Amino acid sequence: MKTLEQERSNYAFKCVSEIKGVSKIKGKPFEKEASSLISKLGTLILTNGLGNTLAFLFAKGKDHHLEVIVIISNWLLRQGEKYYTRDNVKVRIEEIMKKLVLDATVEQYMYYTEETLRLVNWLRRFSDAMLESGGENEQR
Repeated sequence: MKTLEQERSNYAFKCVSEIKGVSKIKGKPFEKEASSLISKLGTLILTNGLGNTLAFLFAKGKDHHLEVIVIISNWLLRQGEKYYTRDNVKVRIEEIMKKLVLDATVEQYMYYTEETLRLVNWLRRFSDAMLESGGENEQR
């Protein structure tokens, strides 16, 4: 039996590994952009809130933004790692926002925010170790 922390770290590792794999197809810019976004994600959530951060990512709509939405929504909604994909996430914007933000109670919203921040910590650790850095990370 695994702890929630172990499950979270395992999921984050799989997601970062998948980003690494996708970058072989889409090129290094995808990997660098995803790495840069992951490094900023915690600050975005703490500054703007989970709902505003998700709305910002949807509005940007580039592949690396959609990838982060897929990672977060699949983890929070526990629908299985492949329930949401980059291909169908734009179609399911309303569904994701309703479940995670609009229909959530205050307690659920706080839980989703805290859980996302915990996941982001693991994503950032694995991203720093496994992905080519982009943007501000290059100086580390």
